[in-house]
Amino acid sequence: MRFPRGFADDVRNQTDIVRIVSDYVTLKKRGTNHVACCPFHSEKTPSFAVHSGKGIYKCFGCGAGGTVFDFVMQIEGCSFPEALRIVAEKSGISVPAAEETEDYKKLERDRDVVNRLNEWAAQFFERQLMESSEGERARDYIESRGINEETRRLFRLGYAPDSWDALINHLREKGASTDEIDTSGLAVLKEQGGFYDRFRGRVMFPIMDSQEKVIAFGGRVMGEGEPKYLNSPETAVYTKGRNLYGLGHAKNEIRHLGFAILVEGYLDCIIPFQEGVHNAVASLGTALTDNQVRLLRRYMEHPQIIVNFDPDSAGQAATMRSIEMLLQEGFKTNILTMPTDEDPDEYVRAHGVDEFRALFKTSQPYIEYIIDTAMGKYDTSRPSGKVEAINFMLPHLARMRDRIERLDYAGQIADRLKVDSRIIREDLKRVATHRRQSLDPKQIRAAQDITQAERQLLELILADGDVRRAIVSSISEDVYTDLATAALFAAIAELEGEGLEPDLANLSERVKDEADLSMLPALLISDLAWAGGEDFDTLFKKATEALSSLRRRQFERRLDQIQMELGQAEQAQDTELVLRLYQEKTEIKKRKLALSVS
Repeated sequence: MRFPRGFADDVRNQTDIVRIVSDYVTLKKRGTNHVACCPFHSEKTPSFAVHSGKGIYKCFGCGAGGTVFDFVMQIEGCSFPEALRIVAEKSGISVPAAEETEDYKKLERDRDVVNRLNEWAAQFFERQLMESSEGERARDYIESRGINEETRRLFRLGYAPDSWDALINHLREKGASTDEIDTSGLAVLKEQGGFYDRFRGRVMFPIMDSQEKVIAFGGRVMGEGEPKYLNSPETAVYTKGRNLYGLGHAKNEIRHLGFAILVEGYLDCIIPFQEGVHNAVASLGTALTDNQVRLLRRYMEHPQIIVNFDPDSAGQAATMRSIEMLLQEGFKTNILTMPTDEDPDEYVRAHGVDEFRALFKTSQPYIEYIIDTAMGKYDTSRPSGKVEAINFMLPHLARMRDRIERLDYAGQIADRLKVDSRIIREDLKRVATHRRQSLDPKQIRAAQDITQAERQLLELILADGDVRRAIVSSISEDVYTDLATAALFAAIAELEGEGLEPDLANLSERVKDEADLSMLPALLISDLAWAGGEDFDTLFKKATEALSSLRRRQFERRLDQIQMELGQAEQAQDTELVLRLYQEKTEIKKRKLALSVS
């Protein structure tokens, strides 16, 4: 963007810096200066001063200072040409385009048209909401959603009459031509010619840019009707995925607090704002885009964000998609999962804003959210499920920039999956260190190869019905849950409970994992199945010894887990939990010793 020589000097000379700065901070007159608390750092005593005569500002706390253009560049996070345009427009100075191409001049004309007609439309919708009899239903809807009068005015909510041409006629009365109405996107061209209003019978939510100019609209239907939300098409001033709803109202608080809250819908932004949460923005119902992330990035030196999308499946999917883009722009990203099925708007109205704010402290670092998602998505009781869960997590683990953090979370993943083999733990660490994004399934299978004890126990209970009936009831689920053959033990117990024979046909119906199915023939035709002469007592003793071996292994796993939990509890100084864990540790050691003696 090029401006004529001298244009910047003309704008600076004609601009009252006090008026421009006052759009962002509350200034108080003190002598020849105006003062305020600095918008660029936290302070209780004002050290930020603006000198009207010299046209400069200076903070004696953090050192920020310069001309009106420097101020706008710093507070808006924009380039000099953008700052020049913003200052000129705020000062009522027309921005020339003499040195630009014809295409650029046309775009500028179209921008002026769309901005002008959008403002006329916003005023029209506001009047229809508050003054028309038809708008009563919309007023009732807005009130039912907990929106007060002050908030309605701030966000400029309105109502589009249920008419084919109410807005078109209003725009024509204001002097808009047919071409301008077409350019604005506020009307839809009919196939047979002519136009009709795009928005009809809807509550209107103006979409504003960071300067609080109306650039588009979202219209919500009341009651039945599709689509539930109808948005403006792309125009010369509005491109889908380049703006964030509520940013104009939230940007100063985002800068002050150093973090933003990202929500999905208009009301998820409006209701928390009304109750005092002023750093929330909405993604306008679309998947978060890189342009939106970069726009938000402008307002934070060390960008941090809490993603608080709706708890439904669509919201969870949008959360997953947003993580990668936020990380690419350097955001410290936390995920807030609502404790109920309510979205942020509903939660604030039902539980109050203090409860909502308290939830911020429960938000998870994104990698912990990824781990929880994987654990819920895959059947990690099976080796194949562990592989799927790990490969779901690894691309996210690989994106972590800090090597120590990657290794720490790799260890946490191994603990959560109860993969206690040193081999798999080391493999996970190697993957994390080199930032690979997948793990060979053979590595999990190798780490969980069937043990001699579980193979012997399976062969015995499959070979001898008397042994099976005598011992299956003693094999509790917690004994085999973490074994490679867990699915086989579970199927045998299930068949035994139904009085059915655990033969190849019945087991094949209940066991779906290919690795488990491949073991069946060898187990069913083992030497034990053909051997004769050994009496029940001998076979039962062997089965009991194998089961005792598995129980010892179970106790060892739990002792390892307790040791890890003890470290965490001691670090958190949770004396009650420490005592309870020590008691459990002592009890398990006694039970393990009893198995060895018996």
